[in-house]
Amino acid sequence: MNKKLWKLIWFGVPFTKIVYAYIAYTNQKPIDNSFQLVSLLILFIGLITCIVSILLSKKIYKKSFYENKFIKSLIGSQKNADESFTIFYLFTMLIGLAESAALFGFVQYIITGNLIVGIILFVFSLIAWAFNYPSQKEEDEQ
Repeated sequence: MNKKLWKLIWFGVPFTKIVYAYIAYTNQKPIDNSFQLVSLLILFIGLITCIVSILLSKKIYKKSFYENKFIKSLIGSQKNADESFTIFYLFTMLIGLAESAALFGFVQYIITGNLIVGIILFVFSLIAWAFNYPSQKEEDEQ
């Protein structure tokens, strides 16, 4: 796969967080930082998606990982599938997991007004995003 496409996607992800923050800022929702059950549930789910994204961020480049039967069944990979496409597919899935935490934080803020949980999920989303940087060494292994 094209290295520029990988980095374009990686660098483009923070712009969605800017959009979420702008919409939340213009929403004028009264801030209620009480931890309701829905806030805690969304926080828990968002943290899990970020942790999975961080833990798998470097494993997706290893052949033993993406040729695993479970992973192949998860992504629906064909026997003759191009390795770089499989890795790119896994890369976008992990970026999506990191992005989902920010989206959960945004939606949770819109629903409950809890700014603390929203900020925590945004920060964890940015950390998971940073871990998923496609480094030069890993791209050469594709």
